[in-house]
Amino acid sequence: MAADSEKAQVANMSEKASSTEFEHASTPIILDEETNKKLLRRIDWRVMPVLCFTYALQFYDKALLSQAAIFGLRKDLGMQDGLKYSWASLIFYFGYIAGTYPVSLLAQKYSTRIVITVICLLWSVVVLSTPACRNYGDFLANRFMLGLIEAGVSPIFMMVVGFWYTHEEQVSRSSWWYSFSGGSLLVSPLINYGMGHIQGGSMQPWQYMYFIAGAVTTFWGVALWWLFPDTPQNARGFTEEERLLLVERVRRNNAGAESKKFKWYQVVEALKDYQLWGICIVSMMSCTGSGAVTVFAPIVFNGMGFSVFESLLLNLPIGALAFILILGSGYIGQYVKSSRFHIISISCLPVILGCALVWQLPSSSTAGRIVGYYLINFFSSGWVQCIGLSTSNVAGHTKKAVYAAATFIAYSVGNIIGPLMFDASYAPRYDRSFTGIMICFVVCFFASEIVRFFLARENKKRDAQYGEPDDTHGLEDLTDKENTSFRYHL
Repeated sequence: MAADSEKAQVANMSEKASSTEFEHASTPIILDEETNKKLLRRIDWRVMPVLCFTYALQFYDKALLSQAAIFGLRKDLGMQDGLKYSWASLIFYFGYIAGTYPVSLLAQKYSTRIVITVICLLWSVVVLSTPACRNYGDFLANRFMLGLIEAGVSPIFMMVVGFWYTHEEQVSRSSWWYSFSGGSLLVSPLINYGMGHIQGGSMQPWQYMYFIAGAVTTFWGVALWWLFPDTPQNARGFTEEERLLLVERVRRNNAGAESKKFKWYQVVEALKDYQLWGICIVSMMSCTGSGAVTVFAPIVFNGMGFSVFESLLLNLPIGALAFILILGSGYIGQYVKSSRFHIISISCLPVILGCALVWQLPSSSTAGRIVGYYLINFFSSGWVQCIGLSTSNVAGHTKKAVYAAATFIAYSVGNIIGPLMFDASYAPRYDRSFTGIMICFVVCFFASEIVRFFLARENKKRDAQYGEPDDTHGLEDLTDKENTSFRYHL
C-alpha cells in the first residue's frame, strides 16, 4: 500500500511539474545536499557551455566592427569624419532597443530553444551579408538589422539562468556566460591579425573577417536546435524523476516557474517598480564604458602611435581583464552575502581613476594612459551584477521578462551614449570623451547605493510584518510584491 501510494504521489507530481502554471504546487520533495550538488554539476555541463559559446559568437560578430575599422572599413565605407563611425556602432543598439521586447515576448510564448536557434541563423545571414555593403548607408542598415535580431540573446539567457538556477547561483552563472565577451576578445584579435595580412583577391581584409565570422555562426546556429537547453520541465537527458528534482531546486527562489500565460498586471507592476528604474539607471551608466572599450580601443591605441597590428594585439589584455573581472564579480556576488550592489559601486572607482589618467596624463606618458584605459574594463564587473539582479530580484514570469528586456534596453542606451562621446574632432586623445564617461560612473556609484538602501529597508519591513520567509508559494506565478516570502538580494 505504501509503495502504491508513493507511486501515485510521484505520478501526481510529474503531472504538475509538466504543467506550465504550477498554480497548486504539491508538498516539496526532499532534496538532500549531495543530490543537489550532483544535479548542479549536471545542469552546469548541460546549460553553461552552450550559453558561453553562443554569447562568445554573438559578441564576436557585434564587436568585429572595432577590429575591422583599422583594416580599411572606415575608409572604404566613408566613416572617417565626425560621428559617422560612432553612428555605425550605436545604430546597432537602436535595433537592439526595437527588438528587445518583441523577441523577449516570443521567448515567453514559444520554446527558448526554437527562438534562440532562429535568432542565431538570422544573425549569421546578416554577418555574411556585411561584406556586400558598398557605402555608409548600406552598413548602417546592416548594423541595425544585426542589433534587431541579436536583441533577444541576452534576455533569453537571463530567463534560462532564472529557470535552472537558484537565486544564490544566478549571478555567478550569469557571469560565466557573460565572461565570454572577454573570452571572445582573447581569440578574435588573433584570428583577425591573420585575416589582416591577406593581400590581393576580390575582397579586402575586413570583408574576410566578416565572412569567416558569419560562416562559423551559421554552423553553430544549426547545432543549437539540438544543443540549446529547454526548461527544466522539458529538459532533454533527464529522467522524469530528475525533472521533478530540477523544479524542486528552484522552488526556494519564490520566483515562480515558467508560465506561457502573458499577464498584463505584471507588466504594469514592473513599470511602477522603483527597483526596475534604478537598475536601468545603473545599467545605462555602467555600459557607457563598453563604448569606450569595445568600439574605440583599436582607434585609441592607434592614436597613441601604435601600428594597426600593434593596436589590434593591445586588445588581448582587454579580453583577459574582462574575463577575470566578470568571473571574479560573479564569484564574490555568490559567496559574499549582501555584496551585489556594493560590487557595482566599488567597480565604478577604478573606471573613474582610469578615465582621469587617460584624460590628465600627457601624451608622452603612453604607459600610464594605457593602464588608465585598461582600468575602464572594470565596468564589466558592475554590469554583470545588473544582469544577475534582473533575474534574482524579481518574481513572476511576465514581470521577469519585462525586467530582462528593460535591463537590456538600458544596456543599449548606455552603449549609444558612450560612442556619441567620441566625436572624431576629439581625436587622437579624446579628452572630453573620457571626462564624460567619468561623470557617468560617478552617477552609477550613487545610484547603486541608493537602490540598495531602499531594498534593504523593504526586506526589514517584510521581516517585521510577515516573519521568516518560506517556500510555500515558490512555484506559483506570483510577483515579488504578491509573494510575502520573497526577499530582495542586496
